[in-house]
Amino acid sequence: MTTLCLFVIVACSDPVTAPYEPLDVAAQQAYFPLEIGKFTEYRVDSIVYDFGPGGSTVRDSTLVYVREEIADTIRDNSGELLFVLERSERRSDTLPWTVRQVWSASRNATQAIRSENNLRFLRLVFPFDDRTRWNGNLWIDPYQSVEIAGELIQPFVNWNYRVDAYDFPAQVGAFSFDSVLVVTEVDQTNAIERRLSRAWYAKHIGLVRREQQILDSQYCNQIPAPADCLSKPWTEKAQKGYLLHQVLLNHN
Repeated sequence: MTTLCLFVIVACSDPVTAPYEPLDVAAQQAYFPLEIGKFTEYRVDSIVYDFGPGGSTVRDSTLVYVREEIADTIRDNSGELLFVLERSERRSDTLPWTVRQVWSASRNATQAIRSENNLRFLRLVFPFDDRTRWNGNLWIDPYQSVEIAGELIQPFVNWNYRVDAYDFPAQVGAFSFDSVLVVTEVDQTNAIERRLSRAWYAKHIGLVRREQQILDSQYCNQIPAPADCLSKPWTEKAQKGYLLHQVLLNHN
């Protein structure tokens, strides 16, 4: 009789629900820190694809070191505070840095924005979780053409940013981080285009890694189409565009 009573009590109890814990927006904003004097340095490896003579493809590999430092702040026409980002480059780690570009970044309660080469990207939104999706290129014409090695390519079609994972430990290059955020900005493939852009952020540091594959190919447009049209790796069938691998080397 005692056993039956206990069963009835348990079966009729309401299920236990964990209390709701609101997302800590301030902690999430640490993935996009903005402070004068802050710098990050990267190794950037890239391969540019271009049409060659006789229908061949030319692949040009490049290594460059990049330093990004927040040098100042300004106000834009609407009064928003912008952090001035000086982007320097060098071809060897023994050469002096040379400032090549001046970009900007800003952050408010709901958005983290970077302007690069006159293109304005909504890199992060707050708060986020592993279901968050957004249009990170809302200020960019998706059909805008960009010249790469003398060839025009449309890199921004069908981008749809998403959070893949966050607040997890990870090894990136030579660094071990306690809290990393991964954002896939695009991951689309069809017979003639490959578009991949993925970014890794670490708390209190910012961007620590970036991978991009922006490639076009007419390989599958041959008549008849080659048997390995879809299975042939993009690194082999690409005819124009680029591959990019950027990883953190140093920071403060």
